[in-house]
Amino acid sequence: MIVLQADQILDSEAEVHYAYHRSLKTVTGLHAHDFFEIFLITKGSVYHLVNGKSIHLVEGSIVLIRPDDIHGYENDGTLECELLNLAFPKTTLAALFAYLGEGFDGERLLYCESPPCNIIKKHEIENVKARFQVLTTFPSYSKKVIRSEARALLADLFIRFFSGHAKEMEYTMPEWLKGVVREMKNKENFTVGLTRLYELSRKSPEHVTRMIRKHLGMTPTEWINELKLQYAANLLLHTDESILSICLEAGFENLSHFYHRFRKYFQLSPAKYRKLNRKIVIPQSH
Repeated sequence: MIVLQADQILDSEAEVHYAYHRSLKTVTGLHAHDFFEIFLITKGSVYHLVNGKSIHLVEGSIVLIRPDDIHGYENDGTLECELLNLAFPKTTLAALFAYLGEGFDGERLLYCESPPCNIIKKHEIENVKARFQVLTTFPSYSKKVIRSEARALLADLFIRFFSGHAKEMEYTMPEWLKGVVREMKNKENFTVGLTRLYELSRKSPEHVTRMIRKHLGMTPTEWINELKLQYAANLLLHTDESILSICLEAGFENLSHFYHRFRKYFQLSPAKYRKLNRKIVIPQSH
């Protein structure tokens, strides 16, 4: 097995190695390394051989590989797979985690059994490819510029796709449930509630309930209420809408029920939460 070393692969000043592989023939076989890597399947699908498992990854799969993860790729017999990857040292990740602060659950990413993975949408793939393309436009001697741009890209990827709140990133979650979780985070779906959840899943309510309990650690109702409450909290902080309007906007039909749920979840009333946490950037005129 090949073991790749950071001092042989990564430029010490630029801090990053990036490549776009349009064929698996250009990708190293089963290997490990002492640095981090993020790769994104931009086209096709592939078997990801990692830590003794074989995981089928589809287009849009974005994966964080940690030092000492042993992994490689195997063709699944479909169209040629294309992927891009960014390799970076432990020091860069430490700097990113320090920047993101204690609210970002980096420990979970580092010590979970399987490499963290998520599925992103087509427009998100194109966005990442565009950001990746920017890196290729800098001359190789502009190492400090490359480092800054790479760090900005990595911070964006971690915030958007490897957030500590992204409970759906586990490999063990069925693909159909990953899709449902992703779709239910859209306002037009979570505000409808359970009926939309069952419509999207195309599974029996009993099966959906079992799977959500297993993978998200709560009932479907609790999970949907959490989505609604987090959305309502954001509206309280970032808009001047009335509490009644926010209640209805978040999908709660009853103001009393909204107050009860909000207080139970945040340990504060909506009005108190807004008063304590909202920051006014534009002063009000007197």
